[in-house]
Amino acid sequence: MAESEMNNTKAWAIISAVAATLAVMVAGTMFFLGLTVGQNGTTREILAELPEPELSDGQRGELGIDKNINESTIDKYLNRSDAVYWDLRMLEDPGNYESIGGDRYLSGIVKGFQVVPYPYIATVSGLPSSVGAGYTGPTLFSLQEDGSYKANYQESLRIIEDLFPKDKVIFLMCGGGGYSGMMKKLLVSLGWDEKKIYDVGGYWFYEGENKIEIKETAADGKTYYAFWKIPYHEIDFKKLTPKTVGEAQVVDLSVADYNKMLSDKKSGLIFVDQGGCVTAERMRGFIDEISAENNGAKFYKMMWSEAKEVMPHEKVPYYPSLVIIKDGEIIASLKADSFEDGPIYNDKKLLENWILKYTVL
Repeated sequence: MAESEMNNTKAWAIISAVAATLAVMVAGTMFFLGLTVGQNGTTREILAELPEPELSDGQRGELGIDKNINESTIDKYLNRSDAVYWDLRMLEDPGNYESIGGDRYLSGIVKGFQVVPYPYIATVSGLPSSVGAGYTGPTLFSLQEDGSYKANYQESLRIIEDLFPKDKVIFLMCGGGGYSGMMKKLLVSLGWDEKKIYDVGGYWFYEGENKIEIKETAADGKTYYAFWKIPYHEIDFKKLTPKTVGEAQVVDLSVADYNKMLSDKKSGLIFVDQGGCVTAERMRGFIDEISAENNGAKFYKMMWSEAKEVMPHEKVPYYPSLVIIKDGEIIASLKADSFEDGPIYNDKKLLENWILKYTVL
């Protein structure tokens, strides 16, 4: 073999070796980043499987803090495209959290988390006596004595649906773990999947590598808070529409009107009334009250003798019932013989919560 050919062969061998090494390095980097290359050369994300939410032991478990994904491990679960990350503290909380070793100010956050204050979302309860009453201003939802939540504004549910999408994994954090536990209870109560919500715990106990300090010291030694570093979501109650008690609005619906609703792809809440039945009378009363308490939300009423002729039995098999139509399709109906639906026939709050799973009143 000529010397020039040998040199070319060696050169190609070196180039091939370097290319192979680079390919391994790139593949390793992409694996580390959770990426893989498809057949067409595009990359796609490979998301590590998450452990199911599991309560911690002791007092942390009572707060709702997760055993596996918490302040000590959250760094391993950041930057997922299938997740949202929320810190639920106020910029400055009126509660005296210094009394329990915390900080009333939002002194720092974990990189990747955005901030929306839980005290603006729902009633704060169960605070230690040394902390005081905390925030007592307007909220999107009020916590009721039976543990349920009542929307205070027409936009309340839509706001949290936008901030906490049901099709995403939700990571919640606050100062000590209390607000994040309260937020998870609210979401689960309103129909969110508890297996997709993780109470990560409190920033006060976080020692990871993604800390963003908000509390800073100026040259003159004074302390200040660089809140401009925070991706903060404000809830402006002045621009929301309060839910007020008004006149109940229950409109009779004929077969022709029902068929037109479907053909026009309309949406609506239809109470199928069985007449003379004690359960139907109770349900009718609930619907009047729910309508009045929700700013005259409209319900339609249709007698069962007509409904059974036009509503498919497999979708609405029992009467009385409440039927939810969305875009001209039946998406849900109450079933009297169902173990899950049965109690709803006897409890107005359960009925209202069932409606809220599918629609905004």
